[in-house]
Amino acid sequence: MNPQGNSESSIRVVIINDSGFIREGLCRVIERFSDIEVVASLYSSCKLAELTQHLSVDVVLIDAQSPSQAGFKAAQELRSSGANARVVFLSVNPSLAEVRRALQVGASGFLLREAGVVELEIALHAAVKGKVFLCPTILHRLSEVLAMEEIFKGGSRPFYVVQDRLSIEEIIGKAQHVGILQ
Repeated sequence: MNPQGNSESSIRVVIINDSGFIREGLCRVIERFSDIEVVASLYSSCKLAELTQHLSVDVVLIDAQSPSQAGFKAAQELRSSGANARVVFLSVNPSLAEVRRALQVGASGFLLREAGVVELEIALHAAVKGKVFLCPTILHRLSEVLAMEEIFKGGSRPFYVVQDRLSIEEIIGKAQHVGILQ
């Protein structure tokens, strides 16, 4: 199931967040997932590439608002090191520029802290499968930007935003449809 080829079938996750409360909360949430385990919970991303290799990590969950943009630097270093671990960013209220930067450094997902538990689980599964998951709120923001760009370009047909926030059932259904969840 996981890219590291571990004998276990669980997805191995490292959490990086400078808030102890958030780290502990994420650990408790992830503990409830039957096939995902937290193998490390860290304050900073120092020596992340080395740690992911040593612990056979599949996914690193990084706070996008870490001091001095350290999370983005860590993701870039992880990618440059050739490590197999994927990165999912978590943020309070990112700008679309932050989302773009995360994708440019190789992130496999971006979640808002308002995201539900199901979205977190889907994002971790998607990352392991090499897919990208953006939470519905970010997708909605992107569609609004695309709509405005189309309007300003004077396009022949307007691009309308039709997607509202998805229900949990719709998210699960979509994830099952594309094979992210079974």
